[in-house]
Amino acid sequence: MAEVIASVEHAAQWVSRESRPPAEWNPVYRALVDEPGPVPAGAPDAAGLDEAGVDLVLRQLTAPALLVVAVTDGEVTDSELTDGQVTDGERTRRLRIGLDPAGATVERAEGDRPSRWTEIDVQAVPATITALLEDAGVDLAPPQLAVQHSEDALRLTPEQNRLAHAALARGLPAEEAFASVPDLDDSLRDALTATGPRLSLALTLHDPHGRVTQEPVTWSRLWARGSRGLYRLDQPTTPALEVHPVLGGDVLGTLLPVLEQGLRFAAACAVSDDAPGGAQ
Repeated sequence: MAEVIASVEHAAQWVSRESRPPAEWNPVYRALVDEPGPVPAGAPDAAGLDEAGVDLVLRQLTAPALLVVAVTDGEVTDSELTDGQVTDGERTRRLRIGLDPAGATVERAEGDRPSRWTEIDVQAVPATITALLEDAGVDLAPPQLAVQHSEDALRLTPEQNRLAHAALARGLPAEEAFASVPDLDDSLRDALTATGPRLSLALTLHDPHGRVTQEPVTWSRLWARGSRGLYRLDQPTTPALEVHPVLGGDVLGTLLPVLEQGLRFAAACAVSDDAPGGAQ
């Protein structure tokens, strides 16, 4: 089974000479590497990879359905409150999984270390993800997706949001910053000062030929473990972060349908590519 050890930048430089232009890459990788530059002196050359290694990297970079799972420890940062995303850091472990019913590709990354690129059976994808979560201390319970409504969400008022960001901008720790915010719900404060593992899940769907979808589609969700329990942090169409207390089964209850959706999309893209004239 093929395996490659390389940073995303080096992998992109290696395959930039191949026939698949960056426009066909999944948007996640296009964002990570704006434009592949020349291979730096002393860096491993793509010529040193066998055919299976080159194919592995190409399949990952051009995956029509890319599932990203990241686990981070520590307090919720100011940037997370702004955009709802987990930020890179030394304590972040990440899986980027190229979904394909015929076989998945995986890029495993931790901090600034070179990634490990491998391929696995698609049936092994759930176990690969749960192994990461369990190792990171994320409590998993049997799947149970909680249906939440926006009107039931806990959220900062505009004034509370202004005061919190001002305190964080002054360098105060999150616990002190939110302790200074008046009339803040206890569960909301617990979620926003959580120091337990945080989990980010994102699925990016991409069809460069526009046969299944005209534009890339990205869906994401964030969970945080506080002292009072688990919270789902959603950011809908507005900048206001929405917080929902949920049970542990909400993680797998979300992951499994999202994984199925990604596989369905990848299968639809494969069918459209194989159809005469590229038609669906």
